[in-house]
Parts: sequence; C-alpha cells; structure tokens
Amino acid sequence: MCTPRMLKDRVEIMGHKFTSETILVPCIYLAHRRTDTYPESEQFRPERFLNQKFSPYEYLPFGGGYRGCIGAAFSMYEIKLVTAIILSHFELSLTDKRPAHPVRRGITIVPSGGIKMVVTKKAKFKRQTILSS
Repeated sequence: MCTPRMLKDRVEIMGHKFTSETILVPCIYLAHRRTDTYPESEQFRPERFLNQKFSPYEYLPFGGGYRGCIGAAFSMYEIKLVTAIILSHFELSLTDKRPAHPVRRGITIVPSGGIKMVVTKKAKFKRQTILSS
C-alpha cells in the first residue's frame, strides 16, 4: 500500500495515459508480484535477494522516491540484526504447512490469522581451542 498521489501534470505509465489531477495509488503488494521482476513471485524464496540487488522501483517495502520512509535504512539494519540473533539461538518450524493468505492491516500486509510456529532452543556448543604443534 502507498499513499494516494494527485498528478500535477499528464503522465503515461505502461501505455495508460492519465490527466493532471488524477489520483493514483501505487500498490506495493502488486509490484512485488510482477513475474517479470520476481519469477515464481508467489513463492516464499528469500534467497532471491542474495544474488540480486533490486532497484528502489522493484523492491519498495518502505515506499519510493523522495517520500520514502525516513527510517528505512535503520529498519533494514534492525531486522537483519534481530533475524541473525534469533536464527543463531533458535530453530523455527511451521506448525501448519498450508500457504498463508495476505490481508491488509493498516498500511501493511500481514498473514491472515498469523503464523503459528514451534520455537526450539539450539544446543549450546562449548568453544574449544585447537592447538597445532
């Protein structure tokens, strides 16, 4: 979801012509499901971000342009840190393998009914120093 914008001038987008004062509302949900940008877009494949850096016009969880979220950089740093800490201490597994269905909650998209998981604490390994002679 994004905030509605009123056009100041005429514009053409993908062959569609819009006049000034037209209100457009971009949809991040649909942008992230473009199969030309994201093959198998309906599949949860976080590894797709490992080998490709998407442009601000292809991946826009914080909006885009000069009106993008001011906290985007901090938020991305924070989620990487939290994810690394959680995954280094716990194992997560789904209790239900059925696909989650997205629903709108405010300006965000969330899974309907939440995601139920089993959280298992990882065993701690003792650190050992190996000496070679």
